[in-house]
Amino acid sequence: MPTPGSWVRWSAWPVRTFAVDDTSAQLTWRASPAEGLQLEVGGCVVKPEATAAAELVLSLLANAGTKRRRPLDPAWPCGPGAAVVEGLAPATTYDVVARAEGVPAFLAGTLRTLGSPGGRLLSRFATVSDVHIGEKHFGILGRIQDGFVHDGGAGPAYPERALRAAIDEAVDWGAELIVAKGDLTRYTAAAEVRDAGRLLASSPVPVETVLGNHDNQLGVDGRGVLESQGVAVSWQPRARDLPGLRLVLVNSTHGEPHHHRGQLPPEISRQVAALAREVPGGVWVGVHHPPETHPVPTVYPPGIPYAESRVLLGGLVAANPDTFVTCGHRHRNRRYRFGPLTISEVGSTKDYPGVWAGYRVFEGGLIQTVRRITRPDVMAWTEATRRAMNGQWHRWAPGRLEDRCFVVGWQGSGVSR
Repeated sequence: MPTPGSWVRWSAWPVRTFAVDDTSAQLTWRASPAEGLQLEVGGCVVKPEATAAAELVLSLLANAGTKRRRPLDPAWPCGPGAAVVEGLAPATTYDVVARAEGVPAFLAGTLRTLGSPGGRLLSRFATVSDVHIGEKHFGILGRIQDGFVHDGGAGPAYPERALRAAIDEAVDWGAELIVAKGDLTRYTAAAEVRDAGRLLASSPVPVETVLGNHDNQLGVDGRGVLESQGVAVSWQPRARDLPGLRLVLVNSTHGEPHHHRGQLPPEISRQVAALAREVPGGVWVGVHHPPETHPVPTVYPPGIPYAESRVLLGGLVAANPDTFVTCGHRHRNRRYRFGPLTISEVGSTKDYPGVWAGYRVFEGGLIQTVRRITRPDVMAWTEATRRAMNGQWHRWAPGRLEDRCFVVGWQGSGVSR
């Protein structure tokens, strides 16, 4: 519980607006008091439950090479947390007012909701990316290890916990379909593919899958194993229609195994363009590797080579400019343009910040919103992975709010793209 007078310190409490859409927002923080935390946004009040997650984060950091555990601050005994505020108005700015036991109300920040694409809400679905079932540790040298395993705890490892939590939270949000955008496994070992298939098949809503470079190794027929468990895998480009939107699922792992970059032969890109042509409404293209928009790759790991990317993106522009392309692979959240097309990269479920993406489809366009997974043991793990890449991972991976959450309007809808 905060000590008397600690409101001065709380006035700088680092609550963050991690996600917004037209009617809701997700607020996150790295530490909080044990009792009495309350957030108010536009008359909507939420009271997050306190957890003991801070102890877990310190345990994880100890396993990552920290020799000495820092003592917990009695004013901030709880670790990372999140709250979703709903019932907000579109395109509106709100104050975030916080209070806690012994701390009077204070302004913790502001947020602004997105505008609506216009028209009726037609459908909603969600994606997960870069699951890496079978991974045992994280970081360039693998020094960040799972405290649930290495401190003698029982239960599944962090990739499985993160995937289960992402599916559960997306379904609770209202997703009618889950799309897994590749890198389901660490090395395509048969056991990893079976575990990934088992998890995806247990989803209470249908699942569509494309493969990533990590799913194309060791000579294992990952597609066959997944399909034997009832998980649909798109090897050739395939369309699935939802109300108001056509989903086109694209496999970017054509070619020799073990290639980290994507491979997309021109004939495959032409099939994708054909599926996007003459569609009443918008088109959503899901692929694991991002298309390279510069002749020389500027970001690691590399995506689909530039020449192949030009064929894909140019074909989509000609076929249907109301096309949105989304990818995984780089474990980061970004948004950029290619002519009239919007392209997004969505981060991994299993490392910082640990996310899934939700899509709400309207008559006038769609909204992408990327939310953190909030299950306490998953959030504690993803917080521990902030320190990867020599402490820079927390700067690289999240992207800006406008990279994660935005509106894409169809031409003629009057919504800015």
